[in-house]
Amino acid sequence: MPDLRVLIVTPQPFYEDRGTPIAIRYVARALGELGVDTDILAFPVGRDVELPRTRITRCGNPLGLRSVPIGFSWRKVVMDLSLCRAFERRLAAGRYDLVHAVEEAAYIAAFLCPRYRQPFIYDMASAIPLELQRKFLFRTVLAKRCLQAVERHVLERARHVVCSAGLAGYVRARSPTVAVSEWCFPGYAAPVAAEQVAKLRQSLHIPARNQVLLYCGNFSRYQGVDLLVDAFRLVRSRSSRLSLVCVGATEHEIRERTANCSAHGLDRVHFVKRQRRERMSEYLQLADYLISPRSAGCNQPLKLFDYMASGKPIIATRGNSHQPLLNDGRAMLAEPTPQGLADTIVHTMNSPSEARAAGQKALHYAIKHHNWEQFVQQVHDVYCDALPRHPFLDQPKASAEKKSGVASNERLTFRQNLALPSSRGEGASG
Repeated sequence: MPDLRVLIVTPQPFYEDRGTPIAIRYVARALGELGVDTDILAFPVGRDVELPRTRITRCGNPLGLRSVPIGFSWRKVVMDLSLCRAFERRLAAGRYDLVHAVEEAAYIAAFLCPRYRQPFIYDMASAIPLELQRKFLFRTVLAKRCLQAVERHVLERARHVVCSAGLAGYVRARSPTVAVSEWCFPGYAAPVAAEQVAKLRQSLHIPARNQVLLYCGNFSRYQGVDLLVDAFRLVRSRSSRLSLVCVGATEHEIRERTANCSAHGLDRVHFVKRQRRERMSEYLQLADYLISPRSAGCNQPLKLFDYMASGKPIIATRGNSHQPLLNDGRAMLAEPTPQGLADTIVHTMNSPSEARAAGQKALHYAIKHHNWEQFVQQVHDVYCDALPRHPFLDQPKASAEKKSGVASNERLTFRQNLALPSSRGEGASG
């Protein structure tokens, strides 16, 4: 029976501890468990990681760039052009059963794949026309129409669109006949020793009496960090026993934002550089409350799955970025204004029983709906839909696992460290 060969094309550094690369690592790991041979074609920056039955390759780096920022930039365009050349060379070799094209790589796939009679999946982390419309050059009526037309062309040529939670409705509105599903990622919930958490608190100089409000993620405008800081200023005028920790900043952002807070007399705000993924459980355990103040966009951030897996109370702004994954039972929801967010933070602090109950409901929901086994099954189902006649996908899953080359104890270690176990009724975070 022939093996299945897949090419994942991802226009990001791989691997880096940020949203899309984390998601692609999950997918590649799941494919390895299913016995699929996978090549990942990525930007020539990032670190190598070992994954079962997976080989990481990189496009050229003609300008010698060392980093690529999140979002649209000239560096991203240069890398995308290089990625396009490397992508076509691989298609010309004719070695793959399916291409898994991520974000704007799907636009390249829609152009290249038909030439080589190569089916592809569109892995849609965000709606690119909506993202680009935040830039001045793409705000005209003509630009919007062109972007929407190109997007429709891509959607109609994909065998399957698998998107971030919250985007399926957007996809169906633009291409009603497309096969679409939303990712249900597993949460990261590694256990952490109390001594590690105490050491982290001490290193951040957080007073023992203070509770901790934690934000994780990048500092792009749509994430709502400015909204969060404005709300925290209002909270500090009502309560002195709260510290804000924001993890995910660049060195420049740390200097700039720390200086700005000092200039406005705002203390107890700690800006921390981006951390390795294996360290994030320490920060989640440090927190009394987790917050996501995202104020724009339709897709739900990957960090929500980790937030839910921690069992900690979650504070989030109302809107498509968080609902319906989070609701009034699983989170403390706030209006997306400084005053609305501040009022919800204060209410959460003053209602510990309600906050704890919401955190536990989120945890139990994650255990039931966002565990590793269900994610592997979802990857299998998406590929079955894209390749309905491939004999490999007709075999029992147990047979695929035997071919995967992943030892059972290795799979168990992965599930314990990177995902919620599906057979337990309490959190893996302890």
